[in-house]
Amino acid sequence: MKTFRNAMVALEMIAASDQPVSVAEVGKRLDLPRSSASRLMASLRSGDLIEQDPATRRYTAGPLAWRLGIRYRPIGYDADLLADALVALSHATGLTSWMAVLNGTEIVLLRQHQGQTPVLFSVRLGQTLPAHATAIGKALLSRLPDEEIERLYGDTLARETEHTIASRAELIEEVHAVRDRGYALSRQEAFPGIISIGGAVFGSVSSCPIGLSLSFPEKMGDPERIAAILTATLQRIGTEIGDPFWQGREAMPRPV
Repeated sequence: MKTFRNAMVALEMIAASDQPVSVAEVGKRLDLPRSSASRLMASLRSGDLIEQDPATRRYTAGPLAWRLGIRYRPIGYDADLLADALVALSHATGLTSWMAVLNGTEIVLLRQHQGQTPVLFSVRLGQTLPAHATAIGKALLSRLPDEEIERLYGDTLARETEHTIASRAELIEEVHAVRDRGYALSRQEAFPGIISIGGAVFGSVSSCPIGLSLSFPEKMGDPERIAAILTATLQRIGTEIGDPFWQGREAMPRPV
């Protein structure tokens, strides 16, 4: 079991890192001798879970890990319904749409559909981002009880930009606003110059909520119109999958 746990930690390190990971870094994290860490990484490599750059000898995710990630489907959701929603959101707004789930205090990006408006920041599928700094993350947090948010976060929160929410009290206040209006906003909180609008659905037989969002440069787009389009999509999906939050909720009027 210890070997399995070590393998999981090594894979989590690779999944969370923007750069390839070295044997030395894995050994330090796991408190293992270099030889033991090297054998662990060689075993993961033999199973195609990771691959090694011959030039740097560092490791990144392998073909099997990517195939598993692509196949991930949260229980209780129609994958085609969600994928079609991403495409429809991008077509209706011209913006890039995103899908994510909550993992503790982070979101994990599952899908993206590129819009006509260029994305001015770099993220990849499978990457994690702080939930409190993103619209999709705040929308997902809004589906948790306040007590759970208080358990997850300390009094102060890490800033991604000068605009990021910096306290748990502010986060809970914003989460209440998300519940009232049906969507969350991130105004340059995760990336400078970028606004995102996000919401979430939670099926009656689902394992976790799913978040959808749209992002655009600060000086482009009409936030009210984008929020109306997004919430209409979420209400349609939520009604179909039995989400009480969206069933019977009054639709947000679309600005003309």
